[in-house]
Order: sequence, then structure tokens, then C-alpha cells
Amino acid sequence: MSLLIHATITVSGDESLLAACDARIRLLLAEQRIEGEIGEHHGAGALCYDLKVKGGIPFPAFVEASQEFPALKMVAEWVNVDAGARGAATIIGGRLTAHNVDKLATAARSARPIHVAVAGDGRLELALTFFRSNRDEWLGYALTAERDALLRVVRVPESDVVELFATEGGAEWSLHWRSSLAQSECDFETMAVPQPIDKTVYRELEQMAQGFVAEWIWFMAGPREEIAIEMERFARYGYTVADANVRSARLHTMQQESSQPEDGLEFSTLGPDETWVKDIVVRCWLRGLPEKT
Repeated sequence: MSLLIHATITVSGDESLLAACDARIRLLLAEQRIEGEIGEHHGAGALCYDLKVKGGIPFPAFVEASQEFPALKMVAEWVNVDAGARGAATIIGGRLTAHNVDKLATAARSARPIHVAVAGDGRLELALTFFRSNRDEWLGYALTAERDALLRVVRVPESDVVELFATEGGAEWSLHWRSSLAQSECDFETMAVPQPIDKTVYRELEQMAQGFVAEWIWFMAGPREEIAIEMERFARYGYTVADANVRSARLHTMQQESSQPEDGLEFSTLGPDETWVKDIVVRCWLRGLPEKT
């Protein structure tokens, strides 16, 4: 049985060449036997092909087109879930200039739960990932359209009392909430003496946050040439652009899986025994932080 591969190939460079390159790629793909689907999400400054295919990515077509348009750069990224692998490659002038393949569990940290919620206008409400560091402690990272933080959730043994600690710009726990699984309110305080985060723990959290962002988020403050496609797609979809935004490819997938995308989108891999962590983060960090005056 052939394995299903999900790949995205982005072509960028001299904009005057993109239309001709697109026409050539379409012709070359039509000449190959491809089992699967190929979608197009082109922007003003780049071409983007979304492939869900069996039997391998049709690289020969893109390599041949790259030889004919050496001024353009082609970047391919793919995930083969059944094979447990993901990879990326860069092609310029028909030559492979960069290539890497990783085990999916290592690259995507698939064991770590993820929860992403987006409003109907595309605005990021919450993106959250975390892991259990010991029996009574969970460490994570969360961000919204305007802010982000590293998080520490501690459950008091033999009770339903929960404490949430969060950063506010530095490598220290400076915000603190106390709640319980049963109540709907949180007691908040700005810590008079912030607690420095252990260097090893901070490094692991930073790596997790960076990997999560690379998979899911683009920032309005990013280099213009890197966010041009995202800006164009958000404008086309009528989405609101904020400081932090979910990548359009992710939104496209979430839309396809939603019956009512106009009411908002949600993606979650949380298990039944992990949802309460998200609920505490929403209740305290997302909604329980007093507004600055």
C-alpha cells in the first residue's frame, strides 16, 4: 500500500517569472501519473502548491521547471505520518541546495498536546502546548494575538487546588494565580519577588516555544518578504491581521475540518486527562489577568 504524503512546495523570487513558471509546472505535472490531490494557494509574491499524494512527491516536474527558471527558489516541506518522517528541501537552478529528513516524533514533538483556537475573523484567541514535567507539574507555552508567556501549572497533591505561574517578558515566574478545578474564579497576584526559572528548564521551554511557533504561527513584525504570502492570503480571506497569527495553511486545514468555520476554528490533540490544564490557562492567564490602567 502506498503511503500518503502531505507536501507544500513554495516557489519565490523574481515576480515577473512566476506566471510562466506556474504554467510550466502545471504542464509537467499533467504529464506525470499522480495519485492524489494538488491544490494551489498562490499569492502575489510566490506560488504555493499543496500536495496530498501517494507514491512519492513529483519532484522531477519541479526540478525540470527549476532548471528552466534558475532565478526562482523552490522550497519543499513534507510530512509522511505513516512512515513517521518529515523533511524539507530547497531547489535552485535544478540543483538540491539543502535537504534534511527527521523522525516525525522528534521534529514535531507529537507527544506534546496542542490546542489552537481562532475566532471567526481569523484572529488568534489561544495557541497552547505543554508537557508534564513530573507527577504534579505541567510546563508549557501559550500565546494570543497580542501576547505570549511560558507557563507552569502545579496541582496541589491530594486536592483539586491548582496554581498557575507565568512569565511576563523575562526568564522568571512573575505572575501567579490560584484556583481549583471546581471553581470558576482565580485569585491573581503579581509576585513581589519573581522566581528565576532554572536554566535547563528555561532552555527546554524556549526550544518548545520556538518549534511550536515555527509550525503554527507567523508574526506581523516578521521580514516582509517572508510574510508577504500570509498577508495576501489573510486579505483574500478577509481575516484580521494581528501581532501573532496562525499560518494560513493551518487555517485552511482547520476550515476544511469545521462544519461552521464562520463561528471560529479549533484544533486540539488534548486527551481527556489534559483538558483541565487548558481550562486553567483560559480561566486564569487568558481571562484572569487584570487590564493595565
